[in-house]
Amino acid sequence: MTARRPVLVGIGLLAGVMSALFGVGGGAVVVPALVAWCGRDQRQAVATSFLAIGPLSLAAMIGYALHGEVDVVVALPLIAGSLIGAWIGTHLLTKLPLGVLRWIFAVFAFGIAVRMAFGTAESTGAVDHGWRLVWLIPAAVAIGVLAALTGVGGGAAMVPLMQLGYGLSAVLAKGTSLLVILPTSALGSWRNLRNGLGSVPEALWIGCSGMLAALATAQLSVRLPQGVADRLFACFLVFVALRTVWPRRA
Repeated sequence: MTARRPVLVGIGLLAGVMSALFGVGGGAVVVPALVAWCGRDQRQAVATSFLAIGPLSLAAMIGYALHGEVDVVVALPLIAGSLIGAWIGTHLLTKLPLGVLRWIFAVFAFGIAVRMAFGTAESTGAVDHGWRLVWLIPAAVAIGVLAALTGVGGGAAMVPLMQLGYGLSAVLAKGTSLLVILPTSALGSWRNLRNGLGSVPEALWIGCSGMLAALATAQLSVRLPQGVADRLFACFLVFVALRTVWPRRA
């Protein structure tokens, strides 16, 4: 049974703001909200989230692209790796217990949060388009697996990876992350639907209701000073880490 529409619209609006502000899909909002407010189990919530983040990410990405804040060159190896990871992760979603993976990601997210909050700013705008981009592929495979298994972790891992490892500014990393999320969520959603997971009606209500919020928030995000953006993102990562391991209904 589809959850109440006002609840789904509210989830979508909040997820749209988070997606555009932090360059993520919004799963860190959608998954716990579906579990807590709509009574969905973890696997169904993750699968529905993957369906919903497509339109959310598209709207937010357009907002960044209008300001030229999307790096296609950096996105390509991330897309390649994330697609492989999403394929693997959606298969494992029906097979594996998620407890250990939740803790692995939570520790990773918390460590990155500390680095972003207290480390010196290393993303100076001198973007690395050299051979080191090839290392993004295996990193993105791992990110794609975790994203498919937990419903969070795509943008939350990609944004700091691009900032700290490849010199992208906070804004450019967020816009690029949103581009990567689009094909990854499409493939993951198709795989989940084939496995009987996910609710298309709920995902449409969430995704479509959050599109305007995502597009509008992107206009604010591109104007944030990088230091403020980094610390806000660090707070978001702490939230993601706690949300990932917090006890919830199975």
